[in-house]
Amino acid sequence: MKPELDAWIEQVSEDLEPVRWPGAVLPRLLAFALVGGGFVAALVSSTGSLRVGALQALLEEPRFLLECGVGLAVSVAAGFFALRAGIPGDRTARTGLVLVIGGIALWAGLVVSSGVWPIFEPSMAGKRPGCEWQTLLFALPGLALGLFLVRGLAPFDRAIAGGLIGAGAMALPALAMQLACMYDPHHALTHHGLPGLGVVALGVALGPIVLRRI
Repeated sequence: MKPELDAWIEQVSEDLEPVRWPGAVLPRLLAFALVGGGFVAALVSSTGSLRVGALQALLEEPRFLLECGVGLAVSVAAGFFALRAGIPGDRTARTGLVLVIGGIALWAGLVVSSGVWPIFEPSMAGKRPGCEWQTLLFALPGLALGLFLVRGLAPFDRAIAGGLIGAGAMALPALAMQLACMYDPHHALTHHGLPGLGVVALGVALGPIVLRRI
């Protein structure tokens, strides 16, 4: 029986062809974070300036630093888990989705808490007209880049991967607006947070269309 099995294995193996390894996650994550962040920084600086004292506030107000740090962590984590979703057999995508949703909820909770226990006195200083549209539009290059990077992999859950990329892309301009636009908790949620959820929805819709089916 064994010679027949060996012959069958040899016959089957003759038809196999080597496949290209899709690539490591870390270089793609760095490209997503650095290039996507560069796009946001360039767009924000070309349409205005940072709020006066915003950078100094990061050093002087731990709660504001935490709020911005959570936003940055959401972007990096969402990008990481979206790329992990492109590795066949990796089961962390759904866990990552839960963690990213939790991170977004934590950011929203920190913003709400700053309305109850103010970090700064709310003011109109630095207000950007149309900041809600800027938040949405400034996320699109990162979304396109992220979809391109994940497309080179092999995601099974394409809608989840697209949604995670959308979350990663939207967190960067939302964070930038916390530094560039007026600081007011209600304004941050309605004009910086909610438009970002539209980018997540767009990622969910585009994932099954743009990402390759395997």
